[in-house]
This record gives sequence, C-alpha cells and structure tokens, in this order.
Amino acid sequence: MADRLPIGIAKDFEMTYTDSMKIKSLINAPTHKDFSNHPINYSEFVDGIKVTLFDEDRTTTITSDYAILYNKFRLIDFQGNVVIISSLGESLFSDQLYFDTENEWLFTEGRFRYTDDNNNIIANRLDSNREFSDLLTGSLVGSINISDDN
Repeated sequence: MADRLPIGIAKDFEMTYTDSMKIKSLINAPTHKDFSNHPINYSEFVDGIKVTLFDEDRTTTITSDYAILYNKFRLIDFQGNVVIISSLGESLFSDQLYFDTENEWLFTEGRFRYTDDNNNIIANRLDSNREFSDLLTGSLVGSINISDDN
C-alpha cells in the first residue's frame, strides 16, 4: 500500500453538507487525504475526525482517531476512540464503528458501550439506526430498560 498516492492532501479540512438550504452535517479534520483517483474512491482522515450531524430535534457529534470515508458506498469507518455524543444525552463509545450515511445506520462487530438517561449497555455487536431507537446487540452486559406499552 506504500505505492498509493493521494490526489490531494488538505490541512485543517472542513466540509459542509447541505440539503434544501439547511446544514445537515459538518466534517472537520486536521488532515484529509483524497484518494478519489483510486478505484475504490475513498478519503482518509489520518489525524482524527469530527463529524457533526444536525437534525430538527438533536445534534450528534462523532469523533475518532482515524477514519476512512468510502465515497462510492457512502460509508465511514471510524477507528480508535470512537465517541458519539447527542444533544439528547446519548453516548456511545467503541474502538471501531461503521456509519452508513445513506441509510443513517451504525454498526460494529466490536465491543461498545451505550448510555442514555435510562440505559447502560455494554455489548459486542451493534446494529442501530442513528437515533438509537432501533438498537440490536450481541452478548449484552449492563442494564437496559424495556417498557411494556400495551
């Protein structure tokens, strides 16, 4: 892999995504390497990344030590000290996490910890929508509140 060269390198990188004149997300990173000249078409964030997502009712921030954005697949692979914090008090911590930006879906086969006002979940394997309202896990440790809305 030493022979691959980026088409460009940006320092103090900032990208804003908008839709219908509204800011949907911001990406900030100390270093952005653009490999859109590669058949896979990807970007590397070798010195860390901060992604801020904006919704009507919440703001969510995702940070990690390193990330790869696969442009063609609209998938971000966050690696190393992955932290998600929402303005609604939700937090997620993991060593690795994928974010499918098209379907707004989070997943990992690794260990993670999720907390909110009612739950403290530690488990292996996460499969969840971005709002954590449809959260599936593997082996569970910790506590989770389940309501019976009959």
